[in-house]
Amino acid sequence: MSTHVYLLTGYLGSGKTTLLQNLLGSLREQDGEVVVLMNEMGEEDIDGEQLQGFGFPVKKMLDGCICCSIRGELTEGLKEILASLKPDKILIETTGVADPIDVIDGLTHPELYDRLDLKGTISVIDASRFLDLNSRFQSTGSLVKTIRNQVRYADLLLVNKTDLTTPDVLQKVQAKLRELNPHAPLYETIRSEVDLNLLLSVKRITPPEREEQPQTVSVQKSIGRLSPMDKIKQSLGIKTSQPSLYNSIETFAYPFTAPVDGEKFEDFLYDLPKNVYRAKGYVLFHGKKELISFQHTDNQVLMFPFENFGPKMVAVFIGEGMDQEKIKQDLEKCYVE
Repeated sequence: MSTHVYLLTGYLGSGKTTLLQNLLGSLREQDGEVVVLMNEMGEEDIDGEQLQGFGFPVKKMLDGCICCSIRGELTEGLKEILASLKPDKILIETTGVADPIDVIDGLTHPELYDRLDLKGTISVIDASRFLDLNSRFQSTGSLVKTIRNQVRYADLLLVNKTDLTTPDVLQKVQAKLRELNPHAPLYETIRSEVDLNLLLSVKRITPPEREEQPQTVSVQKSIGRLSPMDKIKQSLGIKTSQPSLYNSIETFAYPFTAPVDGEKFEDFLYDLPKNVYRAKGYVLFHGKKELISFQHTDNQVLMFPFENFGPKMVAVFIGEGMDQEKIKQDLEKCYVE
């Protein structure tokens, strides 16, 4: 019997890890073996620390995107999971800059295709940021392409953070999502809360259905045989020579050397430039004993106490063209003199 695979995708900060936590909380009450496969950009694992308490094995792939640079590691990791853990379900959370079709390519390796059953791709959309991110006037071409593919090739769409937007904007977001993907079921969520059965009953949308979309682009003609990846892209109507956002994304980590001033640190996060797409990590505030987990997107900062077995105090930044030295200098101003 094949292992069921669920692919969670969505741009940086959309709510994928929160969705995964909600999923694991529900699955813990059911029978069956579940394995989580997480991909983090950079050498530090932040989100994975928050999943350790659910009692399921968590396999981590760091410092790369499973859609390209460590795709071979994805295949090997899945082979190892199937051999040693024999799970009923595998939940894969991709990095926020992954193109889902490239990840699917990694799942169709000849050694895996008859052992894995991809039930569907679930894409989480940040309703409060989608229109800005989708605009070519405000985003890079590779960013727009990645975000649109995360919508276009999803089998189920979760429009998240609806509490952070207005009904008018939400209506425009839904209209754009329907333009890109008229077939996937669409659900509105707050903090990625959705019924478990809706997610587990997700069904793949077949290539003929996708080809009915008016946005489907023709595949460029090529000489000679198509590669396996190009065949997959051709079946889904994707151009075979598009830039990947991962190629232009950079990441770096900053290890804290002491506690910081809480107010100064919060101001630092809100003042980060727009080309910092995501910041996250663990920090200790001066005069406090509890570690703080923080998450930053370009319009939202979340901080909450984190009780666990002691992850490292570190900040991870993801973006394009970041002035790392300036960010570090501003961060060091948060230390208590």
